[in-house]
Amino acid sequence: MRIRLAGLVSALLALLTVGAAPAVAGTTVVITGGGWGHGIGMSQYGAYGRALRGHSSKRILEHYYSGSSVTEKQMTKIRVGLLQTRSVIRMSPRKFRADRALITFHEQGVPGRITGGRPGTTFRIEPSGTGGMRIYKNGNLVKKDGRRVFGSPANPVIVRYTKHRSMVHVEEKNTSYAYGHLEVGSYQSSSCSAGFCLRLVAKLSMQKYLYGLGEVPSSWPDAALRSQAIAGRTYAYEKIRRLGQHRFPCDCAVYDSVIDQAYIGDSKRTGSGIYWDDWTGAVDATNREVILHNGGPIQALYSSSSGGHTENNENVWGGTPLPYLRGVPDGPDDVSANPNHRWKVEMSWARFEDEFQASYNIGELERFRIMDPLGVSGRVTVVKSADRGGVKIVGSRNTYRDSGWDIRSVLSLKDTLFKIRYKTTTNRNMRGAYDALDELPGTPVEPAYNRYDTSGRVVATVQHFENGQMVWNARTGDVTWRWEDNVATWSDESGELTVEGSAFVTEDCLAASCS
Repeated sequence: MRIRLAGLVSALLALLTVGAAPAVAGTTVVITGGGWGHGIGMSQYGAYGRALRGHSSKRILEHYYSGSSVTEKQMTKIRVGLLQTRSVIRMSPRKFRADRALITFHEQGVPGRITGGRPGTTFRIEPSGTGGMRIYKNGNLVKKDGRRVFGSPANPVIVRYTKHRSMVHVEEKNTSYAYGHLEVGSYQSSSCSAGFCLRLVAKLSMQKYLYGLGEVPSSWPDAALRSQAIAGRTYAYEKIRRLGQHRFPCDCAVYDSVIDQAYIGDSKRTGSGIYWDDWTGAVDATNREVILHNGGPIQALYSSSSGGHTENNENVWGGTPLPYLRGVPDGPDDVSANPNHRWKVEMSWARFEDEFQASYNIGELERFRIMDPLGVSGRVTVVKSADRGGVKIVGSRNTYRDSGWDIRSVLSLKDTLFKIRYKTTTNRNMRGAYDALDELPGTPVEPAYNRYDTSGRVVATVQHFENGQMVWNARTGDVTWRWEDNVATWSDESGELTVEGSAFVTEDCLAASCS
């Protein structure tokens, strides 16, 4: 190899226009991460690990919710949204504490019952075109006092079962409910053929609501169960205080899903087996206890696993920083029962590219970059400015910025605590120069991609390495390596390496750090 100093061939990059990147055969995208959920507030597996270490529920909660305290408050009944946007709701009686189960239907504000039934009876409710509801018992339309339509958008149909020591089974939820009562309401919407849709709400006491909270296994240690009961109660209590109990379209304080908290009704009891008393005992032992900060209830966010450190709320979803939702170390999250403390996902470059194309219409993917700064836990943050936070996705059609939370959804990841690397090789057009440089550019960190001129011809291939980037000139066949303020151009035809920059260059030393 012969080395000589020469002028910089700068015209190469000037020729380039933003072009497309082919899906790179053989390139694997490796995503390593930790945690499951959003990583804000309490880690459920972290609480489990802390309980195993002998921490009390009070100590656990005050660790995850900075500057908070646990205090008793008077609770009200809670409205839980079970179903929305429905054209039909089906239900039937189930035995609970009585020998003979019974459920009855009532119109709010109207004395007496519309109808009722015992086991073996099925009910179907459909909206009418005027906003009322038709009730079918064993397939037959229910009629009473000459009426066939009951209720209205302002007056729901009430389903009672607790007073009869029974349960009601809701087919669309595939579960039963033993506490409180159900309200079947209607609301105007073009989403349903009648012009009105149905919704189903459970109204019950806070304690009985927590009985059906399916967030953690009932077999967990007592301190972890108590922590979950207090956090779940606080979450619901704060939601009622802040947003009321009639959110649209659910007409509820909280949804029964991960939109809020997973309320699964009697499935919690049947799924708990011999540990049912442990869970209800934790709920009862913490009755009326909630988490406060500066005298007010906190937004008691929690997720399954933190991956070892929780995150500041504003770094995950943006918004105002909340003083009690600060990221804190969480070593006990690394407990043997936790399958998500660390995880890895691998996919082909083609699939990686397809996911971004489907979500952002970027064309063919050229580059994907996680932007600094990361969150206090190492999580990918929201976009903070033009060049800070979130991710940068460069495609042949456009460049897109987005948050770690949205990328989590696009790539079906478990958390925003992730890093990305590529299993790839040096582009074949650069291999000669790479070998002649004694592999000084380092390993490739991204697949190579093409750049095109305005007529669609390939003018260059670009690949990024640990130490700079290499560019193959399609017209001359030369390869240019750029690192820091230095440029080395290799010509396969002449076997010469041309170097310009501040680096001290010898045959054995081409890196700027050698100077």
